[in-house]
Amino acid sequence: MKIGEVSTLTGLTERTIRFYIQKELISPHTEWRSGREYTDFSEEDVSLLKAIATLRELSFSLEEIRTMERTPDAIPSIVAARRDAAKEQLELAENAHAVLAKLDATGVRDISALAEQARAAATEKPHSAPPQRPKEINESGMGDRCGHVPFEIKETWNWGAFLMPVWWGLYNHVYQALLTCIPVFGFFYLFHLGSKGNELAWKHRYWESVEHFKKIQRRWALAAVLITASLLALNIGIRIAENRAAERLAAEEKAMKEKLAASFEALPEWHAFLDGREEWTEEHKRAAQEKNAAYAPNPSDLFYFEEKEYYRILYAHYFDFQAAGADISDAGEVVFPGEDEALSYRVKVQFSTGREYEILCEGDENGNLLTFDAVPDEAATEQNMTYIKAVKAAGERRAAYLAERTAEVTAHPLFTDTFGDDYTFVQGPFPGFESYGDVYNGGSIEIGGFYAEVMSGGKLYYVEIPAELDGTEGELSILEAEDMPDTSGK
Repeated sequence: MKIGEVSTLTGLTERTIRFYIQKELISPHTEWRSGREYTDFSEEDVSLLKAIATLRELSFSLEEIRTMERTPDAIPSIVAARRDAAKEQLELAENAHAVLAKLDATGVRDISALAEQARAAATEKPHSAPPQRPKEINESGMGDRCGHVPFEIKETWNWGAFLMPVWWGLYNHVYQALLTCIPVFGFFYLFHLGSKGNELAWKHRYWESVEHFKKIQRRWALAAVLITASLLALNIGIRIAENRAAERLAAEEKAMKEKLAASFEALPEWHAFLDGREEWTEEHKRAAQEKNAAYAPNPSDLFYFEEKEYYRILYAHYFDFQAAGADISDAGEVVFPGEDEALSYRVKVQFSTGREYEILCEGDENGNLLTFDAVPDEAATEQNMTYIKAVKAAGERRAAYLAERTAEVTAHPLFTDTFGDDYTFVQGPFPGFESYGDVYNGGSIEIGGFYAEVMSGGKLYYVEIPAELDGTEGELSILEAEDMPDTSGK
């Protein structure tokens, strides 16, 4: 139903109907089509508008009509208040009519004379005492028996309840605010308090009036915002100070560590301990890999197979007993708890023979080393020796296996018929399958199969004896490179 039809049925102007919609007294169905808003009124909307028009004729305010619509329990008290107000207005009108009936305005030329007559006539008004003003509806503090919460406070957000739920709840007797102390659940309950805080506070604590309620809640909101902002600023300040302190402390520790390391490297005891050994470098590793690839299941194993003895540092730990309890002064300086506590520098050294040592050093607060003590790690050394022996044995077995298997393959009729004496190994020979899993525990290598790339007559061939994990082997096969199956997926 369109607004024009509704206007005809209710006797209200379209402007009045739109005003009631704006004030949320009615909520007809509204939708947007082609950039325009269309409103469709139902029979229920028409009936409600007629009711509103009737109540307005009885001088009910829009706020009173809205309250009765949303809180039916408040209807009796609002009607009683309106009746008392109408009675007061009637008595005032009767008094005014009685005074006006006695006035004789003939010949009166100024308002002072008219007022004098009115005062004289007023002494005989029909109602000797003015009627009492109607009482406001105030059911605050009645808890669940409160049937009326003023609309102007019911639908507003309460920042005091949201930001300071516990203290706000204790003051306003809303003790369920303590539920915000429950982890996880309490976080979500904050939003419930924020949206329903006004209603809960009105029901659980007595207030002199709506204005009194608003005044107190505004104070709570202001206090909550100020305290929250102050705590946030304080937390940010603390974090910034902590970060700066940590940065200064890290810089102090770095400088101290660098000085300590330099002192350590310059110690005569350290050079005597190394006895002329060189430190193992990446260049050494690459050179050893070219010579000893057959012996090394891992690149790090090459460290053990060089004729010349080398050393490597497994770790270097630095600990400052002072810095562990350091603090930051008011001036922003790093302050250590004591001046007599030592620095500690621990270095784990491993030699290519398998021996391992832990170097224990102590220094003063200036980063100068005072003691040097090399302690052998017998358990690690024994483990290294066992591993070196197993790896070397695995390498020797691998070399012997490949020599034996290569002789077997090159004597095979398929190989001799294919290549004769005109062939060159360009890749391999390699085992078809090899596992060093048991070698790490001092065991033996698992090995089988054969693979090599052979160049003959200007062509590349793949020579293979496949091997499975369970030790089974297939037959010797020779494939020319161009005959290999395409596994690219194209």
